Amino acid sequence: MYAYKKPKLDEREQAERSSIIFWLLIGFASLFLFWAPFQKALFNGNSLDFERPIYSAVVWASIFLLMIAVYFFYFWKLRDRKDLLSILIFLLPLCYLISLVPAASAYTGQNLLLIQIVQVTLFLIGAYLTTSVIGNRIIQTVLLTSGYVIVLFGLLNWLGNGQLAGTLVSWFAPIDAVRGIYQDAVMTDSNGLRLASVFQYANTYAGFLIALWGCGLFLVSKNRKWPQVLIHSWMLVPVLVSFMLTLSRGALIFLPAVFFLILIFQKPSRQILLLIHLILSTLASFAVLSKVTAIGIDVNKQFSASLSAQGWLLLLGAGLVYAILALLVQRFAAPALESKLETFSARKRARMTIPGGSILLGILGFIILMATPLKNILPENVRTRIETINFSQHSVLERFTFYKDAMKLFADYPLFGAGGGAWSALYEQYQNNPYTSRQAHNFFLQYLVEVGAVGFLVLAGLLIAIFTFYIRTYIRSSENERDSHFLYFIFASAILAHSMIDFDISYVYMGALLFICLGGMLSKVKTKEFSKQVSAVRYAFPAAMIVLSIVFLFVSVRYLTANSSYAKALEVAKTSQNYTDIVTPLNNALELRPNHPEYILVKTDMLAQLYELDKNEDFYTEQKALIEQAREKEPNNKFLLDRQIRLLQAKGQRDEAAQLIGIALQKYPWDISFYERMIQYEVSTGFQGYQAKDKARAEKSWNKAAKVYQEVLDRKVQLSKLPEGQLQGRDFDVTAAMRLSIGQMLFAQGKYAETEAELKPFVSSELKDSSEQTGMRYYLAALKLQNKTDQAALDKAKGQSPTVQQEVDQIIASSPPLK
Repeated sequence: MYAYKKPKLDEREQAERSSIIFWLLIGFASLFLFWAPFQKALFNGNSLDFERPIYSAVVWASIFLLMIAVYFFYFWKLRDRKDLLSILIFLLPLCYLISLVPAASAYTGQNLLLIQIVQVTLFLIGAYLTTSVIGNRIIQTVLLTSGYVIVLFGLLNWLGNGQLAGTLVSWFAPIDAVRGIYQDAVMTDSNGLRLASVFQYANTYAGFLIALWGCGLFLVSKNRKWPQVLIHSWMLVPVLVSFMLTLSRGALIFLPAVFFLILIFQKPSRQILLLIHLILSTLASFAVLSKVTAIGIDVNKQFSASLSAQGWLLLLGAGLVYAILALLVQRFAAPALESKLETFSARKRARMTIPGGSILLGILGFIILMATPLKNILPENVRTRIETINFSQHSVLERFTFYKDAMKLFADYPLFGAGGGAWSALYEQYQNNPYTSRQAHNFFLQYLVEVGAVGFLVLAGLLIAIFTFYIRTYIRSSENERDSHFLYFIFASAILAHSMIDFDISYVYMGALLFICLGGMLSKVKTKEFSKQVSAVRYAFPAAMIVLSIVFLFVSVRYLTANSSYAKALEVAKTSQNYTDIVTPLNNALELRPNHPEYILVKTDMLAQLYELDKNEDFYTEQKALIEQAREKEPNNKFLLDRQIRLLQAKGQRDEAAQLIGIALQKYPWDISFYERMIQYEVSTGFQGYQAKDKARAEKSWNKAAKVYQEVLDRKVQLSKLPEGQLQGRDFDVTAAMRLSIGQMLFAQGKYAETEAELKPFVSSELKDSSEQTGMRYYLAALKLQNKTDQAALDKAKGQSPTVQQEVDQIIASSPPLK
């Protein structure tokens, strides 16, 4: 004991510890893991609202990629497969670069390409900086500490301390200026209040908590030192309570799967300890769950300091009780289990015996819980969510629809995909019903449609290689070596598993966590060294990284500057009506990003207003040029297409506008507004022939209108056949303007009975808008020509306009049937 000497560091680790770049990279990773979650977890929503913090992350990632390149000049060689994977990881951004060629949206495609650099940078940090003991210890500590901060931040909001939480992070995070809170940390949907913390989306938060919960259980079960056991066990209760407060049904299914995965990698004594800690922490959490749930619901309606304090005391008290029990288990039970199960652990199938039994016990326990009065220990909202887990619930049916639609999209872009953000740009063209979801709710399918089969195979190959190398090394290593990087395996597995049913990786923060953990898994793998060293790669690879980092730094700074100029234009617009003052920073933004759709839409709005004021053709011409230029790069942007249609209509170019409406019907077959506009165009064109006594022309256009209208009716029938429980999505029904146009067409054709049937719904309307009012008059006119009356409808119309009878007679006199 007295002769013990601390092991000496190897030469590489000594050099790393003395390297400034090593510590700068560690510092960057640490700051990123604390900063990124509070930027809405860097959610990539494929719109301007989310882009600024993402560009900031890319700027810093580019700088640190440059530092990694310099670091590689000193410490990197192409020795083995791990080093080869550090080169192959750059195939991910390469696939996104290639997919820009057929990209459905250049804007979203460019953003996804930039995001890949953040992920690659974090992967390399994980792969090389966690090789050293100190680097690994720091990264793991920061990973867990930042996770616990996210949990406590969420609970502050749940227990009514949202303003306090907002104040604590307001110096670096976006806070609601009016209420002084972080928006949607507690979100509301049809299920009531749900805890979402920094993610603003409860399901992704639940996926994150699965990873954090698995890591906490593992660390408690493996440690003997009381400070570590105390900290991680105390936090397990808040983590598990937070998980239940997300009300995520999908995550509830994946949580036991992740626990089973952890179990099979542990020796039997550790497996028993994991089960003991699972049971104790769950009992402690469920003991206070109902009360904490009720308190959170109450204080979010009306804050009460005493109720909030009570919630905190219950939560932290339950955590402390479990922490004490955990200390006792690790102090007394753990050594006894290890000694008694030593012989059993040596058996070939020992590792699968306990996990197999735990599955049976878990299923039995769940049945007992939900089939007996024991289920009443759960809060009503939690119990309801668990009871409704089935394959016919609307969220499951909707996801299956997304997945089928994604495969239809993939079939049209099979090799290299449709570019980053392809789903958000194209899903309306392929959707089975009019849902609204700019995310495919499955990372792998969304990745497939973005980069095609080639890019998907690259990702799959990298993941398979990393997991294969890790597991092979894990089996051949000692227990201490296995434990040193197992945390990364838990995190990566949990995130990948849950991302199969949600859009977790659309959060750049979650993607960064995944890739830093994949790198951490790879950092200690042992593979056979290459027999021949390719010396040319020794410096060529870092040199290429330097060039790449500089390019991406330049691009991200350019995009960030454009965003700042755009924000300045909006600020100026709040206080000034001077066009020059507003448009100057806006033009700066457009010079830096000439095809940014939202910059263009704002400027064309301004130009449209100016054109309406003085009819200056220069304003119209500039609008037209901007939109046409933007649509070359963004042919699938609905807002740009709609603006171009309105621009043509404003100049009376009805036929050109109709051509674009026809394109819109193909791209957005569930947008009822385009059907309405097409029907109005064809009916009005038919009336031009009607007025010119050109029956052939009139009938041709009216037949087209009838065909479009029938498509609307057919699609309504299609919606009626959706499975029970599946939500339709956006409204898709015959509009008042559409019904009026068809009614007028039928009236002009002398089909009075059909006109009556078509326009009868106006009788029950409130007659507030012009379409309803005019429709009622045509309805009464059709009745009169059939020698029918509807006194209630006539009285209702007279109440709105005393001269309605004369108006009906005027319609009859001016609309003889076309012969």
